[in-house]
This record gives sequence, C-alpha cells and structure tokens, in this order.
Amino acid sequence: MISLTAYKVAHILGVLLVFVAFGAMLGDGTRRRLASVTHGIGLVLALITGFGMLARLGIHGPGSWPLWVWLKLVVFLFLGAAMTLAKRNPKSAKALWWLLPLVGAAAGYLAIYKPNL
Repeated sequence: MISLTAYKVAHILGVLLVFVAFGAMLGDGTRRRLASVTHGIGLVLALITGFGMLARLGIHGPGSWPLWVWLKLVVFLFLGAAMTLAKRNPKSAKALWWLLPLVGAAAGYLAIYKPNL
C-alpha cells in the first residue's frame, strides 16, 4: 500500500510538472512539444495520485465527494484546457501567466483546508 505522504509527494510532483510546462509554453514557445508532453504527464500523475489520496482519506465514489473535491476537479479541467488555450491563442499568455498561479493557490487552499462550503 502506498502511504498518504507518498501520494502527496507524487501529487506535488505532478502539479509542479504542469506548471513547469505552462512556463515553457507561455515563454518563447521554442519547446512547445516538450511542454505539451510534460503537461500531460503532470496531469496524469496529479489525477492518479489525487484519487489515491481520496481513497486513503476514505472518500469513495462521486456520491460521497464533498464540494471541495468537485472544485478540485474543476481546477484540474481548467488546467487541462489552459494548455490548449495557450497553444491556440498566444495573446492569452499574459493573462494566463498571472491567472494560473492563482488557480494553483486556490487548489492548494482547497486541498489543505478542505472547506465545507
């Protein structure tokens, strides 16, 4: 069995990969393929470890998910879609440069405090 702490470390690694990929994509764009691959690997790692942590916390199935879990899924979907937005609309890069860390901070807040909204 994988410990909750190991899931957390792997989850943070996945999130870091996602944000490194965004930095590469929103920068000069010379490493777009590497950024896309890193983004995909990071998202998959974050998703798998996120569900692993939910299982370790005893939260099973969508019917028992609290609101903070649903909000984290919305953040996950946004982070997945944001790479496509960055690729297709380079003019959005400046807005994404500032928005993405705020979205990441919101996800961190939800994960740490697990608010009952």
